[in-house]
Amino acid sequence: MASLFGDEEEVEKFDDAEAEVDAAAPPEPVELSPKSNPDLLGHEAVEAALLADFNAGRMPHALILSGPSGIGKATLAYRLARFLFKQGGEQEAGLFGEPEKPSTLHVSAEDPVFRRVVSGGHADLVVVERELDEKKGKLKQDIAVDAVRDIKHKLHSKAAEGGWRVAIVDSAEYLNATGQNALLKVLEEPPSKTLLILTTSQPGAFLPTIRSRCRMVNMDPLAPATLAKLLEKFIPTIGDGEKDAISRYAEGSIGQALQFYADGGMALYGELLKTVSTIPALDIVALHNNAEKLSREEQKYETCRAILTGWCQRLAQVEARGQRVTDVMPGDGMILQKLLDQFPPRHFLLTWEKMSQMFRQAEWSNLDKRQALIGAFLMMQNPSYPALAV
Repeated sequence: MASLFGDEEEVEKFDDAEAEVDAAAPPEPVELSPKSNPDLLGHEAVEAALLADFNAGRMPHALILSGPSGIGKATLAYRLARFLFKQGGEQEAGLFGEPEKPSTLHVSAEDPVFRRVVSGGHADLVVVERELDEKKGKLKQDIAVDAVRDIKHKLHSKAAEGGWRVAIVDSAEYLNATGQNALLKVLEEPPSKTLLILTTSQPGAFLPTIRSRCRMVNMDPLAPATLAKLLEKFIPTIGDGEKDAISRYAEGSIGQALQFYADGGMALYGELLKTVSTIPALDIVALHNNAEKLSREEQKYETCRAILTGWCQRLAQVEARGQRVTDVMPGDGMILQKLLDQFPPRHFLLTWEKMSQMFRQAEWSNLDKRQALIGAFLMMQNPSYPALAV
């Protein structure tokens, strides 16, 4: 394929890496459910702090687990819930004095408490999250207000098993104003031995009155070595080259890494990279054909969206720091650096802002995904392009 940059070396470098992936067996389905995951890696300090609070009798009535998507926030929420259910009333003094304090939040996957949480059959656990819109085939924009209101009833009811009652609101940034106000009523008079856990990647979206009533627990992205270990665990057949590339791409998020792999992300990345390498001489016919193909599946479209906005953000950050673009995927650094060199300062910062706004508008208004992808490339070529009337 002819390249804008006068040679095909860097595009071919990526093609070679992509061919190795294509020659392998198709990606097997990867399933990772926070409520069924018995292990948590990379957040040992956070877990130790929560355990110390419990052992000292300082367990708060509400927590906000905050951090990037896919790093284990929901996994920790379920892990803490199982731990509290397992303790029950066991912390009272025994015949020969105080019982030994627990040294870990871990509960075995064979434990009845664990199995009831996985099945959704634990009477003292309520989970609130976005529901599926069956007509559109994707998650609804907001968390249902009625589900939030039900939390207060559940937490104020008598514990079915005589111990703790726990409510988890997953991805709580999707609470609208009405939902947040309903949540405030839960936080006003929390009963004893109850815990409300909010997970979020956008803690700033909460009302200040919610943040003031919860303990904030900040969780960091996973270290590269931890992410590599988790990829080996969940995808035993993954090759070292693909594992390293996906680890760099995912930036500490195992959830993002697994979704990228399941979507055939290396191949998608290659297709998008070939197209972007032709800027500013985009082949409009080829662009329309590719956008048509890539927009047919919701999740693959979302992965394409993440790659495109991620490139703009990455180029804006590199430029702001006065650095050069380095490889995430094999050979992409040189292509993206040449792209960056073509445009004036702040070009990709502006592009990232407008592209992110465009994709949000497309989601909120249920607009044509194909046009959104086309608009994204045309914005990279010209940030003033009026994609979707943004």
